[in-house]
Amino acid sequence: MRTLDFKENKVQQLTLSELEHTYKENLIDGTPVGGVYHFVLIQQLLEIFEREGLKPEIQEIFAADNRDSKRPGVTLLPAIEEQVGEKALEAHVLRRVYANIALMSDATDKVVTNLAVAYHQKGIQVGIGPMVRVCHNQTILGAQDVVSNYACFGRGRLDKEQRSLEAILTRATDWAQKFGEQQAVRQEAIRSFQSAAFTRDDLYRAIGILTEKRIRHDTQEPELHVSSIYPLNSAQINEVCEQLLFMYAPYMLESNYPEGMTY
Repeated sequence: MRTLDFKENKVQQLTLSELEHTYKENLIDGTPVGGVYHFVLIQQLLEIFEREGLKPEIQEIFAADNRDSKRPGVTLLPAIEEQVGEKALEAHVLRRVYANIALMSDATDKVVTNLAVAYHQKGIQVGIGPMVRVCHNQTILGAQDVVSNYACFGRGRLDKEQRSLEAILTRATDWAQKFGEQQAVRQEAIRSFQSAAFTRDDLYRAIGILTEKRIRHDTQEPELHVSSIYPLNSAQINEVCEQLLFMYAPYMLESNYPEGMTY
């Protein structure tokens, strides 16, 4: 019997089959809360990209808990536990589920195009873009490569059609059908990024801008707060800064810093 213990670890890995066996949360009329079950959404996305010969493969599925007092990321149902066993998979309602689906048709040993899926209390969000294998870091190169059925990224209120599951699947179908054309644009953008040179001051300026965006989003001060989502959280910014410090360690004294050194 598979068990889950979110008190010990707030993030739990699952297979698609295991996800299907968790407790299904329904509305009074018997339809899924949010319009679709998490495992059905993932299955539908797999089918869309399979039809276009893009060889989708699930790399990981994981569920996470959070502190939402009304609809927490995970709910363990004692009545179901009594029937199937303590902490049993089937006794869990999972409301925060994430998946990474690799499109293996053009994968290399360094980069693979990835479909990132987020299913949570606010709604559904799906993004497509190149993922660097070694650091597990996906790049989404524009608004055209992400879709959600709830307001985010500074977008205003969505209408009924935009909030529908069909809107998500329609965008995914468009990505799949135009994959070759859009992939060429993504690859050209990556080549352009790789050829760009940045000085140490440029990179430190970027760290400052990223930090400002994070603080303005997280602040409780109304006159400073902005709703747009920041690209990197504080831990990620710290990691970038640490890498730069290691890189420039031999040149930390200004007298030793080569004029015009670029990265």
